[in-house]
Parts: sequence; structure tokens; C-alpha cells
Amino acid sequence: MVDYKLLEKTIKDSTKDEKQYLPVLSNTVSAIMTYIPGINWTGFYLKDQDGLYLGPFQGKPAAVTRLPEGKGLCASAIKKNDMVYVPDVHGFPDFIADDESTDCELIFPLHANNMVIGVLVICSPILNRFSVSDRDNIRRLVMLVEKSADFSLITGKLPSATPKQPAKAHNMPFELWLYAIKGLAQTYEMVEPIYSQLSDQEKKSLREEYEKTA
Repeated sequence: MVDYKLLEKTIKDSTKDEKQYLPVLSNTVSAIMTYIPGINWTGFYLKDQDGLYLGPFQGKPAAVTRLPEGKGLCASAIKKNDMVYVPDVHGFPDFIADDESTDCELIFPLHANNMVIGVLVICSPILNRFSVSDRDNIRRLVMLVEKSADFSLITGKLPSATPKQPAKAHNMPFELWLYAIKGLAQTYEMVEPIYSQLSDQEKKSLREEYEKTA
């Protein structure tokens, strides 16, 4: 069983004295490879005007250092602005392998300044390797990286973008809606699993914050 609290603490500790995105992403990749078993490749692809280029990673040398514009599962994650989980990559013709032994892949978009600036890719040689709990916890790690690192060298080279604000579902608690906005304008479907893991005190604080602005 993965100790995600220890993994989160490791990433937090590594960002206390260093905020530049390259060291933060490098340590994040190392922490994931160290603490999550059953994975064979982990890395970031970062966005520029021409698409996605290879960032910090661990595993076999990447077969592709620049992903074609609009191609592959990473492009799907960016287009959806949401996680893409493929329990069996062999059924997807768009799959671009960094390691030929990969059977399963998990991808998260990476945000800064309200825009997608890249993706985190985690590969496994085990079919359907990542449970719902794994996916939710790794999403929290991505959000931690987004809040901890200084991505100004990347965002300064990209056109600004203003994402859509999450819609207020009729059954969506006000504090959850606020949390969705605070979490880089995520949709209800994306933020609800994370919100459900918050403590009662954290939910109460969000409620109080909302009431101050209502």
C-alpha cells in the first residue's frame, strides 16, 4: 500500500527552499518512482508554442522527446483538461510509448496561471494498475506541485487563457464550488472526489470563507 501522506510530505519538503519548476518537477518524479510500486516510467511533458516537449522524467530514455500537436493520450488530457486513465494502452491506436513494456498509463494536466502548461505521465507494466484511490491521491500531488512551483518561465512564453468557471450544480455545496474555483477552476466532476477527502474542519473553513464573500 502506498503511503501517500509520506509522498506528499516528501514533495512539500523539497519545495520549502526551492520554487523553480525544474527542481520541483524533478523531485516530484523521483518521489513518485520511489514510493509508488509497479511503475516503469514517470515524467512531465511541458507545453510551448509548438506542442509538448519532454521535461524531467525517470525510466528508460524517452522514445519521443516532442509529442506531435494534438496526437496521443497527452493531447486528450489537455483537450479535456482532465485526467486520462487507460488501464490497457494496447487498445488505443493513439498511444505513444516511452517504454515498450508499458501496459497502463495515467495522465494529469498540469496548470499554472489558469492555463494548462503540461502533463504528468505515469506508466506501469501492470494492466489496470491504478485504483480510484491511487488516482485521487496522485491528483492531490499534482495540485500540490501546481501551488508550490514557480512556472513563470513557462507561462511567460504562452498566450494567456481564461478557463471557464465551474458551473454551480444545483446539488453542489457552496463550499465545494468555492474549492473548485480555488483549485484552478476545476469542474465539479474533477473536484468532488478530492473535496470528499477533506477534513470536517477544512470543509468548515471553506464554508466560512464562502459566507464572507457571499
